Amino acid sequence: MKLGKFTKTSVERKRYALDYSDWLDTGETVSSVTFTVTPTDTTPLVVDANSISSAGTVVAFFVNYGTTGTTYTVDIQITTSGGQIKEDQVLFVIKDL
Repeated sequence: MKLGKFTKTSVERKRYALDYSDWLDTGETVSSVTFTVTPTDTTPLVVDANSISSAGTVVAFFVNYGTTGTTYTVDIQITTSGGQIKEDQVLFVIKDL
């Protein structure tokens, strides 16, 4: 599911958070998360420093770099303590001032 589209500059490092509490079953938590970024180019968008909240319902991550004029797709896949798998997508547009 496409969750949003954000604009950032190539030098900004921004933190984003996804709250899965409304999607999870009662007592279920996020147990793992993976990120895939496309396209990959000479100055790729980098997703790093990801974490899952202590309650197990929020995934936080930082987004760095990127090539000006490029729109990147970040595919996010979570696996839950109940064995569910959810896929989401966020778009990042790189525009410098």
